[in-house]
Amino acid sequence: MRKRLFVIDGHALSYRAYYAFIKNPLTNSKGQNTSAIYGFARMLLKLIDEESPDYLIVAFDPPGRSFRFRLYPEYKANRQKMPDDLRPQIDEIKNMLSIMGIMCIVEEDYEADDVLGTIAKKYSGKDIEVVLVTGDKDAYQLVNDNVKIYANKRGITEFEIYDVKGVTEKLGIRPDQVIDYMALMGDSTDNIPGVLGIGEKTAQKLIGQYDHLEGVYEHIDEIKGAKIKESILNNQEMAFLSRDLVTIRDSLPIEIDIDKIAKPDLNSDKTKEYFYKMEMMSIIKERFPEEEGREIEEKSDIRKDYRIISSRNDLEGVIYLINQKGEVSIDTETTSLHPIEAELVGISLSINENEGWYIPIRGHMDDVNITKESSLDLLRQALEDPEIKKIGQNIKYDIIILKNEGIDMKGIFFDTMVASYLLNPTERRHNLDDLAWKYLNYKTISYEELVGKGKKAISIIDVPLDRLSEYAIEDADVAYRLYKILKHKLKEGMLDRLFYDIEMPLVNVLATMEWNGVRVDLNYFEDLSIENQRLLGEVEETIYSIVGERFNINSTRELSRILFEKLGLKPVKKTKTGFSTDITVLEALKARHEIIPHLISYRTLSKLKNTYTDSLPKITSRKTGRIHTSYNQTVVATGRLSSSDPNLQNIPIKDEFGKRIRRAFVSDKECLLLSADYSQIELRLAAHLSEDENMIKAFKEGMDIHNLTASNIFHTAIGSITNEMRRQAKIINFATIYGVSPYGLSQQADISVKEAAEFIKMYFEIYPGFKRYVEESIAFARENGYVTTLLGRKRFIPEINSESSFAREGAERIAINTPIQGASADLIKRAMINIQKRLCQEDYNSRMILQVHDELVFEVPIEEKDDMERVVRIEMEEAIILKVPVIVDVGWGKTWAEAH
Repeated sequence: MRKRLFVIDGHALSYRAYYAFIKNPLTNSKGQNTSAIYGFARMLLKLIDEESPDYLIVAFDPPGRSFRFRLYPEYKANRQKMPDDLRPQIDEIKNMLSIMGIMCIVEEDYEADDVLGTIAKKYSGKDIEVVLVTGDKDAYQLVNDNVKIYANKRGITEFEIYDVKGVTEKLGIRPDQVIDYMALMGDSTDNIPGVLGIGEKTAQKLIGQYDHLEGVYEHIDEIKGAKIKESILNNQEMAFLSRDLVTIRDSLPIEIDIDKIAKPDLNSDKTKEYFYKMEMMSIIKERFPEEEGREIEEKSDIRKDYRIISSRNDLEGVIYLINQKGEVSIDTETTSLHPIEAELVGISLSINENEGWYIPIRGHMDDVNITKESSLDLLRQALEDPEIKKIGQNIKYDIIILKNEGIDMKGIFFDTMVASYLLNPTERRHNLDDLAWKYLNYKTISYEELVGKGKKAISIIDVPLDRLSEYAIEDADVAYRLYKILKHKLKEGMLDRLFYDIEMPLVNVLATMEWNGVRVDLNYFEDLSIENQRLLGEVEETIYSIVGERFNINSTRELSRILFEKLGLKPVKKTKTGFSTDITVLEALKARHEIIPHLISYRTLSKLKNTYTDSLPKITSRKTGRIHTSYNQTVVATGRLSSSDPNLQNIPIKDEFGKRIRRAFVSDKECLLLSADYSQIELRLAAHLSEDENMIKAFKEGMDIHNLTASNIFHTAIGSITNEMRRQAKIINFATIYGVSPYGLSQQADISVKEAAEFIKMYFEIYPGFKRYVEESIAFARENGYVTTLLGRKRFIPEINSESSFAREGAERIAINTPIQGASADLIKRAMINIQKRLCQEDYNSRMILQVHDELVFEVPIEEKDDMERVVRIEMEEAIILKVPVIVDVGWGKTWAEAH
């Protein structure tokens, strides 16, 4: 049997791994993005486990440009710049491969594909079969009886192998015809020009009929279709240049000692230590079972005292111990993740490590001699006692669950999820299982292990009591153990004051807001949905009329055919399945054809329909008639809150239909909605932090900061500033405080990069204090590895000293903007805490119901209108005293749209 040599295109797989996690990037405790590293490791390990290669090599592109750029300077011109946080990950992937003992090859002036081609030609034969691991279509040209392609099918761990037959079936041509096929069709991904107007099907037909590129030109007179024939003749030079560009070079001077690339030992101590260092615990668990076995053995030696409370006497004894201790970790078991709809199944409590109790509330009641009502009545005293400190993991959920049962839990003291977030704000995973493994080296019982998965999953009520109680008590116990560790880490990181003064009081505020919810007019939503459908229908018919045929607008494949084949528009970018038609592509094509604005309108209306007009009524609580969004405290690295189920922070503001959605959010009878919105708060914070005299003067004198910037940049008197000048100045103001590059500003303001660079230079001349702030912020981050906000919030920026200019520039933007955005988050959080405190202390019936960016929305009884406007304005404007006035814009109405 022949041995198999696998050659991996390292760059291609790194990109694929990175983008697999683009929506939820993975980060370690130092704030480093590890998505590409983790994804690459996953793909590599799966490949080795399933295919067991005899030999293994990874090829990477060189840091400089290849010879192809000399052949065609516009080569790869369409490609977006490598993400700032990907380049250092590729360097780390090379380091990981070195630790694993896997050879990496980089050839100056050539690409990874050329390395694959050379190895395929040189080492494949009767003794060795070469398998190329790549997703690039170009590589199919290398397939023959001794060379196969191992390509991603879906995600990061699903692959399929292509031999000669497989390539022929996939592309409709033989592997040796791939370069001629691509010469005609081109490739927008690498900006291979090809022949204008020839797409995949036409190229396939021509090469299938005439065998190769020369054959096409030899039989040009036989080709039907005047436009196609004319384009082929006019683009002959480009066709042959394109073939040269896509042809993989296979004669590089690469010599390999085959014995040195044998399958590595991936279970070495070095490899294990590396994955520990990168905090990839899921890989540790899977690859090194002895670690988990050792850890489980250690756990079995620990004597746990987990008890089920089955009588009134038992529960009274527990409450006595809690009162004596003065603190308790609490966790609730329920029937749903949505707290308003969930039913309480049981409560677990812990006051000492490896100890705890479980109190059944619903289900298993035949196994105990105490009723739900008796249990809750006895627990109420301890749970509502503000002197007993309550500890938990995502305790906001437990607050709402207990509120459903008429218990107003007080003394909320420590949330382990929030503590973990504050320590590592760029980390995305703060769940109990991960925290237990990270800080306690402890593997918890997972929910899936408890109830099963898929069709075999059972209700939590049907789980046997002994198993349910162990699972439930473990959660309370682990949260208590984490509390003991994390409280010290917060103090060491000088984050304890921010945690106890802002983040923990906010937990109760958010729980109250989620409990309050916001009323919606379901009849209005029904009318809006009908109106949306009517507008969608009108836009559809307009699109069909322009095109001259009906097609599925929602199908990327069909829309791609219409835009790039029928209408002849030049593609902007390509995906693995064809030419992209996403919103960024449509925006780029806006000025090139009359159909594009209608397609954008169609997309906008469809999104509003699917996300809001049709969806919001479905998630309105049947119990309350209100929408109860969930506010997330542990997601955004800057400290800002986010919202989910539903996300109310993404409702369009400028779009007219978006404004109409806000009209569906209404007040109760005899009430009004109050909207209070910070005015230009980030610019005011920029003035405060930078201490720029011109900024401070402008805000103190009540000047329009955008007009002031426009006046200086365009050398025009303030009275003569046009709307367009002010618009551009506004973009420049915000772009500069966000640390945007000249290129980024040019895209936002629709100006040249040169103009953008000049505007930024002028901006720093107008506001020299802000320029100084930028320089000092970057210098501080370089020296300390993090930046802080006014209240001490930290964000670690490990890439600030990266050798990669891309990573470093991205880190510098974070260093500039985080103190501003973070201070804005701190400001509104403190305002929310202070307002809620006054609502309770002064016995108002008004309720805080929404937080959206810099805006708070309240439902206010009409008789409290004047009082509430005064209270809200004072508490928002005085939450943090700045060197410039803080202004809050207030509006009133029966609907959110009116108030906003």
